[in-house]
Amino acid sequence: MNIGSMDKLCIIEKYSEGGRDEDGFPLPAEWQEFTRLYGDFRPLSSQETISAQAAQVKTTARLVTHFVDGINSTMRVRIYGLSAEPELFGIDGVIRDNKTNRQHLTFELREPEIGWE
Repeated sequence: MNIGSMDKLCIIEKYSEGGRDEDGFPLPAEWQEFTRLYGDFRPLSSQETISAQAAQVKTTARLVTHFVDGINSTMRVRIYGLSAEPELFGIDGVIRDNKTNRQHLTFELREPEIGWE
């Protein structure tokens, strides 16, 4: 993996159920930052897109980053540097590096769900 290709700032966010404040009142549920890292964003090729559609998978892109423990498919990612505004993607799957299992992660990304801001 060429470290120079990891040029997009990525913010991984997890959904927080809210909880209660110090007075016992409920807090609103919201997306909170889990970690920041840099990654290599790659849209799927035409052939990969057709294969994904045939398998009824919603994956539209891949993101390769350095290893960070705890990231899973319930989270989402904001990617800066693709356009003027950050782009939002859901995480479909997290694949660990084959050789060491702890150097790189590959995220399979999908379009954001309705209601995500």
